[in-house]
Amino acid sequence: AKEGRMSATARTAAYFKKYRRRWISALKLLNVGGALAWRTEVSRCRQQFGMVIEQRTERTKAGVRSWYRYTGKTA
Repeated sequence: AKEGRMSATARTAAYFKKYRRRWISALKLLNVGGALAWRTEVSRCRQQFGMVIEQRTERTKAGVRSWYRYTGKTA
């Protein structure tokens, strides 16, 4: 990471903290954590920061949508 720039993991963690206890769509996390790495960033938030992040899915005619929520707790 360049000097003064947050890592994708730090950006993702900060976003979860900003919207603590709210469900966030995977499409939004894709924009925050990076198109190719957002799932990895969610996993790293869990591993590196001990963040308890819940996940749910919903099936629609358009396909499956995923949502994530930081509970405000750490493991």
